[in-house]
Amino acid sequence: MIKVQIKRNNKYITQIKIKGHAQFGEYGKDLVCAGVSAVATGICNTLAKKGFLEEKKCAIILKNGNIMIDVYENDEIMQVILETLVISLESFTEDYHQYIKITYEEE
Repeated sequence: MIKVQIKRNNKYITQIKIKGHAQFGEYGKDLVCAGVSAVATGICNTLAKKGFLEEKKCAIILKNGNIMIDVYENDEIMQVILETLVISLESFTEDYHQYIKITYEEE
């Protein structure tokens, strides 16, 4: 199962963690994992291209196939980008809830 943890402070996202495997299909052909990976990678690339990493407003940690995005300084544009990731992941759970679990935490 893919586990997603979303932390917020008030309405602002402060951290997103994505870990695990969906096990929807065999390794290398798992469409759920591929979809989540594609969306998450696209968001990480967008954060990098928009300069948020250089400006040290956030950090992206990729380790063993897991992704963690830490937000250090709030920015409205960055929040829109992160909300896009959250909405995309929530959309996956509509059809694949047995393969993806999202938890929400307020700081």
